[in-house]
Amino acid sequence: MLFGGLSLYLANAIPEGATISGSPTVDSGPNRTAGTRTDDGGDIITLALDLEQQTDAWKAYIGNVTGKYVLQNSNNLSIYEWPLGTSITGEVYASRTGSTNFTGGAISCASNAEMVTEQTALGLSDSATYNINNTFNSTNHSAFSAGAGNSLAENTCRSIALWINDTVQTPSSSAVSQEVALHDGSMLVYAAIVNNDQKGFDNASLHDFQLIVAENASSTGTPYYFYLELGS
Repeated sequence: MLFGGLSLYLANAIPEGATISGSPTVDSGPNRTAGTRTDDGGDIITLALDLEQQTDAWKAYIGNVTGKYVLQNSNNLSIYEWPLGTSITGEVYASRTGSTNFTGGAISCASNAEMVTEQTALGLSDSATYNINNTFNSTNHSAFSAGAGNSLAENTCRSIALWINDTVQTPSSSAVSQEVALHDGSMLVYAAIVNNDQKGFDNASLHDFQLIVAENASSTGTPYYFYLELGS
């Protein structure tokens, strides 16, 4: 799935619910034509068959971030606003709950057991090569803060680096498209580190983030809630 954009009016350093703007486009993957042969009866044919099978255990969001810094009251009335500027930083968060806890100390690196709990909830086998544990198999990412009082040091959490130009990217603290597995004490939280105006997996349009989240393959679609934190 392609994610059109996120926008948010920030009043503090805690990640807040992001508004999904525009009309996101959806790409469900390629239609692959079946290979065919015509052979004579009585022949024994040895075949090598190959398939890149689209998984329905994950879905992807890619998009851009907009917003501004504000000083507002509870009715969204501003006394002053500041533009973001041209170099946007921050994080995009996705979770299966609309009440993710970003208050001081609540967010931490997701443990192995917490990822197992999440993949079990989504019906992913513990032995599947594409389960959450096997996907987030690196601990190489940049340092960032997930809300006030939740500082994540460099190379401490389970993480991945998403592909660029259809090519695998080595996970590192300088990778273009980093994603980190976090937990708020009750639910897994995916964190994509914003990297302003970068080419993504298709090497086409410029985007600010790429993000993949696990899905229950037997469902018609699991809701995810999106949060955004803008860097200072």
